[in-house]
Amino acid sequence: MEYEKYIIYNNVIRFSYDWVISVDIRQLKYFKTIVDEGNITHAAEKLHMAQPPLSQQLKKLEQELKTTLIKRYKSEWELTETGITLYRHANQILSAMDYIEQEIRDIEDGVKGSLSIGISSSCAKYLPKIIYAYRKNYPNVFIHVYKGDSSYLENLLVNRKIELALMLLPSNLLPYEVKRLKPEPFTVVMPAKWYEKFNKTSITLKEANDFPILMLGSMEGFSLHENILNFFSEKQLVPNIVLECKDIFSILNFVSEEIGIAILPRSEVYEIFNNKIKTLPINDLVQFVQPSIVLLKNVQHSKAAHYFLNTIV
Repeated sequence: MEYEKYIIYNNVIRFSYDWVISVDIRQLKYFKTIVDEGNITHAAEKLHMAQPPLSQQLKKLEQELKTTLIKRYKSEWELTETGITLYRHANQILSAMDYIEQEIRDIEDGVKGSLSIGISSSCAKYLPKIIYAYRKNYPNVFIHVYKGDSSYLENLLVNRKIELALMLLPSNLLPYEVKRLKPEPFTVVMPAKWYEKFNKTSITLKEANDFPILMLGSMEGFSLHENILNFFSEKQLVPNIVLECKDIFSILNFVSEEIGIAILPRSEVYEIFNNKIKTLPINDLVQFVQPSIVLLKNVQHSKAAHYFLNTIV
């Protein structure tokens, strides 16, 4: 379709040639129906309107275009060359309008368009299954995924760059709607070689404190860093922190290179490190972290976002 020849504005089509002419979309529909039906009487019946107003619209269209579109005879009529040209363009434009209207309806209905979501490493294991289930029902929705720590995702939510985020529960819940996922326990992550020497199936915080500790960095609005420090403080222990980093993946890399151990939510541990790291439950720590789906309150979310939420059970 030659869209570049047309500009549609306020229900008016502007054809750009050596001069500019304006045609109402309804006039194009009237003209096309007259040609398709073969006469004004049948066209008026199909359009559910009286014949005189339809004839007036045809006359008005010819006046605006400064041409004769249909040659009238006593009982017959035929399209002029300009009528043939307009009919060809009318078919293209009205087909395009039908496509645009359908696409808009699909977007409004949540079955097409795009959806922007955020994901933190703490919820990364949930995302593939959710997206797989979502795309089975809504394969025409394009999904933008932003990955980062929880404070980065919170910033994206506030600035409306994403509609929802799979992340740890923020400290301040007032601005958000929250759908909680399965709670995750804390675990000690250590190099595989150290695990072989440890010869235990669980660990206490006091035993963990004998190792150099790689600490997840503090993030504004989230208490995970402070919570881990409190675990040691409650046991009257001072952790031997040798490194601090906000990126989980980097911490796991450091663990795999035998720099130290880390205390992390179990969901944060990636399977790709399985050959180089091992995890141990902490038998004297019963606290959990709460992965969640987080959305801004008092914001009109797309139907695509609502359908995504409904996919999560």
